[in-house]
Amino acid sequence: MAATIQREIISAYRHRGLECVCGNLRMASRAITSIYDAHLRGSGLTSSQLALLWCVLARERAAMGEIAQTLLMDKTTVSRNVAALVASGLVRVRSGSDERCRTVSLTAKGRRAFVAAMPAWESAQAEAARIRVPW
Repeated sequence: MAATIQREIISAYRHRGLECVCGNLRMASRAITSIYDAHLRGSGLTSSQLALLWCVLARERAAMGEIAQTLLMDKTTVSRNVAALVASGLVRVRSGSDERCRTVSLTAKGRRAFVAAMPAWESAQAEAARIRVPW
């Protein structure tokens, strides 16, 4: 590509970054996540961990693939996040109907952690609901 064409494209798009829906959504997501994580800090859970616990709790026992599909995560990310929750004693993993299918369920400690996090989550919900977008 010729240098002149590059300069023209750069000039045309240089100040349009804040028009990008994807970029704006990612910034908003980081801002909201930081609110929830700040509120949840005392509970020992992150917003991502709470979302995973919630997904498992809703089903009582969830297959790893179901979690990935529900949370729109790839299976390796789910496996990594579940492994951290297993290490914390919040969930357990068992073989499902066959060796390829593994299911996740909350432990008693996981249920207590979930319940303990709800006041912080309610507070985060209230703060997030007060946010007003300037446009």
